[in-house]
Order: sequence, then C-alpha cells, then structure tokens
Amino acid sequence: MTFQPVTLQQRNLFFILVPTFLLLVGLSISGFIVVRGILLNQWGETAIATLQRTAHEIDMRLSRPKDLLLLLEEDGDPELNRQVFASVQRRIAELESVVDVSLEWIKEEEKRTTGSETQPGMMAGMHHAHGNRFFITTPEYNRDLNNRTISVVYEFGNGGKGDVGRVEVSFTFDVLIEEVIRAPWWKSNKAYLVDDAGNVLASTALEAGLEDFFPMRAFGTINTLEKKTLEAMRTKNHGTVFGPGSPPEEVSGFYHLSEAPWTMVIMAPGEKIMQPIIKFRNYYIFSFSASILLILLLIRTTTSRLTARIKGISAAADDLAKGRFGPPLPVTTRDEVGELAGSFNKMTRQLRQRLVMKKAIDIAREVQQNLLPQAGFKAPGLSAAGLSLYCDETGGDYYDIIRFAENDRKIGVAVGDVVGHGIGAALLMTTVRALLRCRIAHAGGPDEIIGDVNRLLCQDTAVSGSFVTLFYLEVDRRQNTVGWVRAGHEPAIVYRPATRRFSEMKGQGVALGVDANLTFLYNELPVPEEEQIILIGSDGAWEVENDAGEQFGRERLKDILVATSDLQSAEILQTMAREIAQFRGKKPQPDDITLVVVKTW
Repeated sequence: MTFQPVTLQQRNLFFILVPTFLLLVGLSISGFIVVRGILLNQWGETAIATLQRTAHEIDMRLSRPKDLLLLLEEDGDPELNRQVFASVQRRIAELESVVDVSLEWIKEEEKRTTGSETQPGMMAGMHHAHGNRFFITTPEYNRDLNNRTISVVYEFGNGGKGDVGRVEVSFTFDVLIEEVIRAPWWKSNKAYLVDDAGNVLASTALEAGLEDFFPMRAFGTINTLEKKTLEAMRTKNHGTVFGPGSPPEEVSGFYHLSEAPWTMVIMAPGEKIMQPIIKFRNYYIFSFSASILLILLLIRTTTSRLTARIKGISAAADDLAKGRFGPPLPVTTRDEVGELAGSFNKMTRQLRQRLVMKKAIDIAREVQQNLLPQAGFKAPGLSAAGLSLYCDETGGDYYDIIRFAENDRKIGVAVGDVVGHGIGAALLMTTVRALLRCRIAHAGGPDEIIGDVNRLLCQDTAVSGSFVTLFYLEVDRRQNTVGWVRAGHEPAIVYRPATRRFSEMKGQGVALGVDANLTFLYNELPVPEEEQIILIGSDGAWEVENDAGEQFGRERLKDILVATSDLQSAEILQTMAREIAQFRGKKPQPDDITLVVVKTW
C-alpha cells in the first residue's frame, strides 16, 4: 500500500527534505569518487616520474662506458684497435662504480665451438649498435670485492681476420644502484629491481626489512598484485597497477630502464596512498554532514514556520466557517503567506460586513413578505389567491389583494413587475404598494387611481429610469362587474371551464414611472353567470427554462388551468408552482415569479 502524505509537515518531509538529503548525498558520493580517482591517477603519475628519474641515473652510468666502447668500431688494423682500446680502457676505468675492464680475442671457429654467445651469466636481452652486440650479465657475488658485480659485455669484429673482440666492463652493482637505495621512496615503500626473466635483482628487504624474501627470488609469486604487475611489465614500458579492494589495499608502479633489461617496481599500501584521500574524505564527510544538517535545519525551520502560519490561517478559516470571528491575523512578512494572511483579514472584514448586510436583507425580506397578502380572499361567488417566488432574498414582483370596507364582495387585485430584482426592485415595489393603497382610499375610478400613482412614482424614477408594469383588476359581485387597467403588463388569461374557451384581458397602457402625463384606459365587463378563472402573472412564470433551454410558456399554464379548474384558487397555484419547479429542474431561477388566480361563479 502506497503511503500518501496528508499533512503539510509530511509533504515537506517527503517532497522537500528527503529528496534534498538524497540529492546532496548522491552529489557528495559522486564527488568523492571523482576526487579519489584523480588522486590515484596523480599518485601513479608521480610514482612513474620518480621511477623514471631514478632509472635515468642508472641508464646514464651504463651508457657512459657503452659510448666509449663504440669508439672501438673503427675499421682498420688490429693493432690500431688495440691502441684505441688502451685509451678507452683507461677512460672507462676512471668511471664511478667500474671495477675492471678486460679485453679478450676469440677466433671465429673457437666462438662457434665454445658457444661464447650463450655463456652462463649472459642475459637473454641484448642491445644492437652498428651490427655489434652489448650484453649485461646478472649480478654475481665477488669474494675479492665482498660485493655483487655486473658486467657490460661488448663484442666487435676485428677487421677482415674474422676474429671477434669482447670487452667486459665490470660494475659494482650496489654502487651502481646506490642512488636508488638512497632515495626516500625506496626506503619508505616496497621496491624492487627486476630483470626481464622476472628475477628480483634488488629489493628494500636488504635495507629496511620490508620483505621476508632474499633478493633473486622470482617476482610475481608473493601476491596477486605482484602477478598482475609482472604481466603488465611484459606488455608496457611503464604503468600503474591497482590491487584488490576499493580503495585498493596496495598499488604498484613500474618503469623499464633504457640501457639495461631491468624494470624498477615500487609498491605502496593503499592506506598510505589514500592518506590524502582519507583526510579529504574525513574533512568532506564532516563538512558535508555539517552543511547538510545546517541546510536541513534551515529548510525544516522555514517550512515549520510556514506550516505554523498556514495552520493558523486554516484554524481561523475553520472558525470563520463556524461563524466565529476572531482577531485579525498578524501579517509579519511580505511573502505569499503574508499576502494570504492580509487577504484573509480583508475577506473576514468583508464577510462580517456581508453578514451584517445579510441580516439587514433578511429583515427586508421578512418585511417584504409581510407586505404581501397573508391569506387569500373568499366571498359568495368570488375567491382569490396569490403567490410570489423570489429568485433573490428580496424581489421586484408585487401582488396585492385589496379589500373594500364598504363592500365585502368586492376586491382589487394588483400584480406588478419592477424592472430588475433585488433590493432596489424591492424598494420600488414597496413604494408602488404604498402609493396604490393610499390612493385607493380616496375617491376615483381605477384609471384615475393608476394615473395618480404614475404621477407620484415618476417623481422617484426620473433620475434612475426605473419603471413598473402593473395589472390592476377590480371584481364586484354586488354589481357583477369586472374592470381592469393594464399599465404595460402582460394581459390576464381568462378560462371558462364550461365552454373550455380561453380569452385575454387586454387594453392599452404604458408602464408606470415612464411619463407623468400619461392617461390609462379602464376596461369593464359583466361577470358571466358561468364559472370563470382569471390568471394574472409576471413574465418570470412562463419564461422559466429547463436544462435544454426550453421555456415553460403560457400554454403549459393554460393546460394546468384546464386540468385543475375544479380546484380552489390556492390549490391551482400550488399545482402551477410544483409544475414550474419540476420543469426547471436544477437550473437556477432567473427571475421572480408571481401568480394570482381569481375565480368567479
């Protein structure tokens, strides 16, 4: 099951701290490996350079007599060669570490029978110069000198006689390599001088006791590193070889001499070579650990402060959702969290203001609802009922059922629709209601009443440009008359169930609040003896749309009138409201809906 961080602290840990830690660790390990490789390569280059300088000293000592011996290559009289040799012999004998110079003539046939070219002590390796040959013997112990010696043997021709001359120059071996033995690296490391046959000619065992084997042993028989070094010596003139382990337990470097078939080998323990790397590693680990702890601590501190501030905002938001207003949040920074806290404080102030405004709107809604008729009207041969469904807290639709004290079988029905909806429309609707009720209390016909209301209303709408459509109906069962004034409102629908016929109460008239000098037409008809249903509504009732964008329409209202004609006025309205809501579905109500049903029989 995959762990999913829930809290902000967990997200900071898993998405910031842990990836940062892993990245830094990966970079540190990679950097250490790269630096370790560089230091190892530098040690190899330094070791080879050291061996090369030391080998050069031996090559120089061996090359001096060889250069002098090359003077014997002149063609001519044998006696001349012997005279030259005497001079060359003296000069060679004066060289450092030379102990003897001897000349021997060998007949060609004697050479073939004795096989002097392959005498014991001669090395298999040789150097060619102008058709002649140089040989270097292996070190041999000389009892007279109480030391080891080596010989450089030079063979040359003797004119046309076919004789072969052989000059042997003997060196004190330890004096020859004394510069090597004196070198600090020779004493502080395991070092060897190895011939081409793999024999150890000299080693640090004689000087520092670093090895348990006497020189002249076979090189490459002690450990894996020696064996790998010997294999590398047979294919390369110089190089480095690393032993097993990481870092390697031991490292070797070798360099082949130019004037002799010997190879110098140095071996050093990995710990010694890696000492700078170990110091670097310890310093690196310490500095890296301190740095990463400091970085992680800084990230942790920063994210903890950020988390705490966000938690504070979250707690304040939770209190706010529960209706509890706390003190303003402190804004201590100018970053995004500071901006968030400032925005939250601003939102809280505005929300507090809106709550106060909502309370005021709720009161206004309650007042407006109280201004609407609380009950319908019912008298012999006459009943009326109405409803208003607002799309906002307050609405701009208006209906009223007015009773007359002098005639209990007479009612006035007003249905108005103020342009727009909301607080402004509600205030204008309240004004219209107040003007109409006050004016009805005085003498005058419906047309005069509506005319006076229009003139007074125009004084309030001259600046705002608002207007109100109004349908005013009077039904008098004592006089059996039905009269109406239509001020820009939709015509009322009239339905007679007996004949299943529909008609409309039309008439000329302009909306209230447009022109103060307008006059309105009063229309009057007798109340029929058969049952009659009058439906007066605002356009919000039939302009309601469903999810498909289809309007409810006046025809559906007529169908409801047909289906519910035998019900009471209030029941007819309830059916209409239910059908409209079902038709609308979840789509918001865009406008106020007002319906009034008046029945006569």
